[in-house]
Amino acid sequence: MQHHPVPHKIGRIIPWEGKDYLYFSGTAYLGMGNVPEFEEMIMAGLMQYGPNHGASRFSNVQLQVYDELEQYFAEEAEAPFAALLSSGFLAGYICNSLLEEICDELWPAPDAHPAILPNSLTVDVSLSFDEFVEACIQKSHTYKGKTLGILSNAVDTIKPSIHDFQWVEKLSPANQYYLLVDDSHAFGVFGKGIFGTYSFWKDLPVKLIVTGSLGKALATPAGMILGDAAFIGKVKNGAMFRGASPATPGNCQAFLQAGRLFARQQEILRENMDYFYEGIRGLSGLSFVENFPVVTLVESGFSEPLMKAGILISSFSYPRPEDIPVDRIILSAYHRKEDLDFLVDQLCQLLR
Repeated sequence: MQHHPVPHKIGRIIPWEGKDYLYFSGTAYLGMGNVPEFEEMIMAGLMQYGPNHGASRFSNVQLQVYDELEQYFAEEAEAPFAALLSSGFLAGYICNSLLEEICDELWPAPDAHPAILPNSLTVDVSLSFDEFVEACIQKSHTYKGKTLGILSNAVDTIKPSIHDFQWVEKLSPANQYYLLVDDSHAFGVFGKGIFGTYSFWKDLPVKLIVTGSLGKALATPAGMILGDAAFIGKVKNGAMFRGASPATPGNCQAFLQAGRLFARQQEILRENMDYFYEGIRGLSGLSFVENFPVVTLVESGFSEPLMKAGILISSFSYPRPEDIPVDRIILSAYHRKEDLDFLVDQLCQLLR
């Protein structure tokens, strides 16, 4: 699909070459970039802390906002401890690097994001998640006394599907297991409030680590790692955490103040999902799950006719550049009922 560079922030409508397009792509699920009160909080944080904090978290002069955000996020997520990074990708990279040292083997799910995937590993994208689960269970019973790491997204954003990890209870008890879950597309969307899925899986017989970007639904350029004292201790004592510049403090301050706004936008998103999914329920050729704001068109080729109608959807080759483009509709809290009605009408014309 043709690229559409624009010189302004992206919202529900994108003007391009003299025409306005409804935007149903990206990962701004809560539409926080279009909430004026949230923008004002960010600007206030910018005035308080400046544009950036270019010192180590372990410098002799430290900003308390980072500790405050870590403690707040951990408590709300029901995790023992948290580590705040400048990006979700860095957070994931630190996690997979540590697990590569700790574990005898790592087992990546077929949809594992590159952020949590060591360079030494490749995934078999032809496997379904269920096939991956069954392979893990069977393999676990052939080992004894091993330390094994399972790497997975919380959600497959392409199919889409939300993963359930109760299956790890079927793993052989003769080994120790780490479960690393990438919550980048769960934070702000599903789980406990806006805080992801840690509380869902914390009682499973594994050492649980949840990581992810806060820059998608939560519109905060930062990454988060949740885990126990031992693992978060390894993170914070490591060279990457100690040497990396921290997240932008003004945005962290805005996050701490925006709980009411996040909750409101999350409710609007849920209403939009319910409304839209009711409208497309009778259509064939669409794949979606009720609690996730992504709809995949089973066959490609719909992005162009939708664009002619004034709708921009997500369309790109995945997972490899040579693959057939995957066409997806991304819902956001900034969409209005009339936007959803128009999209439903266009889909009915194309799919019936």
